[in-house]
This record gives sequence, C-alpha cells and structure tokens, in this order.
Amino acid sequence: MSEQTPLLSVENLTVEFKTDKGTVRAINGVNFKVMPGETVAIVGESGCGKSVSSLSIMGLVPSPPGKIVDGSITFKGRELVGLSEKEYRKVRGNEISMIFQEPMTALNPVLKISTQMIDVIRLHNSVSKKQARARAIEMLDTVGIPSPEKRIDQYPHELSGGMRQRVMIAMALSCGPDLLLADEPTTALDVTIQAQVMDEMVRLQKELNMAVILVTHDLGVVAESCQRVVVMYCGQIIEEGPVEEIFANPKHPYTKGLLESIPVVRDKKIPRLPTIKGVVPDLLHLPNGCRFADRCDKVHTQCHQAVPQLSGCENHKVACYSPNGDAQ
Repeated sequence: MSEQTPLLSVENLTVEFKTDKGTVRAINGVNFKVMPGETVAIVGESGCGKSVSSLSIMGLVPSPPGKIVDGSITFKGRELVGLSEKEYRKVRGNEISMIFQEPMTALNPVLKISTQMIDVIRLHNSVSKKQARARAIEMLDTVGIPSPEKRIDQYPHELSGGMRQRVMIAMALSCGPDLLLADEPTTALDVTIQAQVMDEMVRLQKELNMAVILVTHDLGVVAESCQRVVVMYCGQIIEEGPVEEIFANPKHPYTKGLLESIPVVRDKKIPRLPTIKGVVPDLLHLPNGCRFADRCDKVHTQCHQAVPQLSGCENHKVACYSPNGDAQ
C-alpha cells in the first residue's frame, strides 16, 4: 500500500442506538483517515463517541440496540460496513486488532492465557498447537512479561493489572495486524505501569510499522505518542490536526478548555484549576446549532442557529464559527 494511500478511511459515519426514551445518535457524520504506520489519537469527554467509533471499525457495535445507519469504513480499499460476521472474523485479530479498556472483562476468566492466545493465533494462521504456543510465549516476552513460559499457563486473575494489559497487547499483536485500536489501554493502571505499557506499545508500533488509533482522555499520553489528534464532542469531530499544532494553537474553545485543564507546574499559585463550565448535553435533547454553545465563553447568535462544519486547511480543521474568538 502506498504511503499516500490511507490505510483506513472513515466517511460520514453515523451510529444510532435505540433506547426506551428514544433514539440516540452516538456518532453523527464522523470523517477521518489513518495513514500506514501513523498514530492517531481520538480524545474527548466520556460519552463523546470515542469508543463507539472504534467498535464501529471492528464491527462490534451491539445490534440491537446499536446500528450504523450511514457512512463508509474503508480498510485497505475494502468496504467494512455491511460485511457478514463470518467475513469480519477474518479481519478482526488478523488485520485489525483491538486492546479493550478493561482487560479483566475482555479476557475470559475461566480460561488460561495459553488457551486464549493459542486460539487467536490458530484461527488466523495455519500452524500447529505447538507452534502457536511458541508464538504466544514469544509475544508475551516481547511485551515485557517475565517468565512467559510460566505466565502463559496462568489464569487472568493470577496476574496483576499491568500484566493483564500486557497480555491483551500481546494477544492483539500476535497475528501482526496492520491497524491496532487501543481503547483507553492504561485507564485502570497506576501511573508507573501506564508509562511502561505505553512505552511498549510505541516501541512495537515502530518495529511493526503498524498504524494505531489511540482512544483516550489523557492528553499527556497523546503529546508523547501520537502524530495526529482528533477531538470529539457529542458524537462529532470538532477539531483535527497534527499534535504539535493542536497543542500550540488550539482553535476550538472546547480543545482550549481541555488543554487548560491539564495540571501543570505554575510560577504563581492559582485559586483553583481551570475547568470547562457546564455539562455535556443529553444526546436525546441536543441544543440547536453548535453543541458546545451553552458551555462556550465565545458564543454568539450564529452559534445557536446552525451546526458549524469542520473546515480549514488540510493540516488543521475546526468546526467553530469563531475559532480565534471573533465572530466570522
């Protein structure tokens, strides 16, 4: 695949969930691309659509109640939306893998690590059980698990949180995928283990020339490990660009608020840490116009009349009527 051809292309993706109170549009017209070997972060508050975007790519949106109602997901030139479950199973774990947020719920608690890893490897490769076991031990060693020959025959509950997360990474990478989806891979871990796990992921990503979509709310992790960042709010992309550009020159008031909320060492004491006022609106009762308008200090009349569209140069796009604080 050419370096200029996107590995993954998501166009106008729209996902809805049927609930007792009505239909929730969790993702609304999302567009983004991932190039081969690139690391892209999807950031935003809980409920903004980050994880649903990843599940949509994997074909794992629970149906019912969820459904992709519009849009296209193209991977290596192949349309994924509409694939049968049998066809999707050939893609999952082999070409696209995913590290889930909580390994204790993603791993089967009644099966040994060996059984779970060997099944994945043999599903996508014509190898014997002995060869698959050797590959599994090799991957456990690669992600930094000590005594992998012993650990592979243990159950998930016998491992620490950091070990379980490493097992998830090893399992996800065991078949050499072209794209890795990492959904909050370090959320349940302490700070030291978080750093170790992220270092392992970055190292393996470079060694395998693998593209990564990192779903996170930790902007510190984004700054250290990603090339491009996609900022989501209420199911829509509100800003997108290179990490350096977004951090140095955030244009959307929401992105600015996220960056200002990061605790940093300051020259002078401040009375309290900056925060974004208000709360995320109910997806069942969204406001007219910009969905961030009720929380924005730069709001004006046009913001309540129509939803701003993502626009700007190729490297930095923003969905805002006053990206620099002035009405257009």
